[in-house]
Amino acid sequence: MPAHLFWYREYFVKKLILISFYIFSLSIINHLHSAEVDSTRQALEVMKTHAQWPWEEPISPMLTTYEQAEFEQYQGTALAKYMMKDLDMHRWGNQITETTGLFQLLFSFNSEDYQNQHREAFDQAYEVVEAFRIDINQEIQKVHPGYDLKHGLLKLKNTGKGITVAVFDLFEADLLEQQRQHYSQATIETVQNFGDPVKLNHGNSVIDVILSIAPEVTIVPVSAESSTYNDAMLYIKERTDVQIMNMSRAFAEKDGALDPEFEALLKDILKTTIVTKSLGNTGTDLDEVVTPYRASLGLPPVNTFSYDLKLIKQFLLSNQLEKSHQHLLLAANLNPFADQIALTATIPGNNALAVGRTLSVPAEAVYSWTTGNFESGSSFAAPQMAALSALLWQVHNKRYWYLPKKQRHAKALNRISNNLTITARASELGAFNTGKGLPNANVAYLKILFPWWDSSMKETTLKFVVE
Repeated sequence: MPAHLFWYREYFVKKLILISFYIFSLSIINHLHSAEVDSTRQALEVMKTHAQWPWEEPISPMLTTYEQAEFEQYQGTALAKYMMKDLDMHRWGNQITETTGLFQLLFSFNSEDYQNQHREAFDQAYEVVEAFRIDINQEIQKVHPGYDLKHGLLKLKNTGKGITVAVFDLFEADLLEQQRQHYSQATIETVQNFGDPVKLNHGNSVIDVILSIAPEVTIVPVSAESSTYNDAMLYIKERTDVQIMNMSRAFAEKDGALDPEFEALLKDILKTTIVTKSLGNTGTDLDEVVTPYRASLGLPPVNTFSYDLKLIKQFLLSNQLEKSHQHLLLAANLNPFADQIALTATIPGNNALAVGRTLSVPAEAVYSWTTGNFESGSSFAAPQMAALSALLWQVHNKRYWYLPKKQRHAKALNRISNNLTITARASELGAFNTGKGLPNANVAYLKILFPWWDSSMKETTLKFVVE
C-alpha cells in the first residue's frame, strides 16, 4: 500500500476511535444523569410519603426537564444561556431547599413513634435529593458568567483590607459564626441587634457577596426591627471607622412618608460614608409603572406595597442639593448576562435623580456560600457596589497615604462615589432601565491612581504601572 494511503487509513482509524470514545463517554454521562434522576425521584417519593404530601411539588417537573434537556447541543456561553435562560436551572436550588424544608416540617408533625420508625429512611431520602441539588448548582457554577464589574485589574492587589463595611440587614447568628470560619481573611464582628429583629439569612448572603469580591474587609452586621430602625442608624452614624454602608433593606416610613428622623440620620451618614442601596424588585420604575420588559411579556408589576419606592423618590428629591447626595449609590438588577434587566427589577425610569445615582449589575443568580444556592434580586446588586467601593477605598488609602487621615477620608468619599458613576459603561438597554449603566471598576481604579486618566484610553496601556 502506498505510504500516503497508509497514513490516511491510520488517520481515519484514529478519528473513528476518538469519535467512538466521545459517543461512549456521552452515553455514560447520560446514563449517570439518568441514574441520578431516577434515584432522586425515588427518594422524593419516600419523603412525600412520610411527610404525607399527596400533591404535586416543584421538584418532579425539574427531574423531567433535566432528563429531557439537550445539554450536548450547546457549549460555552450558549450552554450557560440554555441552562439559565431556557431551563431556569439557577432557581432550582432554592425551590428544592424550600420543598424539602416543608417536607421536614410536615414529617415533624407526625407522632414520635412514627418519626422513630421512619426517620432513617426519610433522612436517607433527604440526602439523595440534597445531593441532586448540590450537583445542579455545581453544574451552574461551571458555566456561570460571573460578576460583570470590570474589576480584574482592581482586584489583582486589592482585597479591601483596612476597610470597614456596615451591613444593615437581617441575620442568623449561627451562620455568622460559620462565615467567620469560612472567610478566615475577613473580620466579621458580632451582630449588633436593636430590639428583637427577625432572624433571616438574607444578610448572611449579602455578606457572602461582599466577601467574594473584597475578601479582607471588616464587616459590621447591624440588625433592627421596625421600631428600632433609627437606633441602628444612629449606631452606624457614630461608628467613625465605617467607610461604607450596605442597605439591602427598605427606608423607614412614618405616617405614609419618609420617617424624618431616619432621613436626618441617613443625611448625616452620607456626609462620611458611601451608602449602597438596593433599588427594589417590583418589576416597575420608581413611579410604579410596569417595566417595558415585563409589559412586553404581558406581566403585571410584582407587589409594590412591601417596597420603598416612594420613600426613595422623596429622599432623592428633598436632598438633591446636598453635596453628600452623590455618596448614595442605588443598585438595579440585571440578568446574569447583562443583556436584559431582571424580570422583577425596579428601574429608575424617568426619574432623573435616580438615573444619576443608579448603577446596574447582574444580580440574578448570585451564588451564596451560606445558603449553597443562587440568590436573586437587587439586594445582591447593592453589596457588589459596596465591595467595589471597599477595593477602591483601599487603593485610595495607599495612593494618598501622605494626606492627613481626615482629609484623605473626605477625598476618598468623593472620588470613589464620583468615579464609579462617571466611568460606568452605558448599557444598550438605556438609562431609563439601567441608570448610569454597568460599573467599570478598572477605569475607576485608574482614575484614583491617575486623576487625569481618560476613560476612553486603553486600560492595558497602564497595566504595567499598577502591576
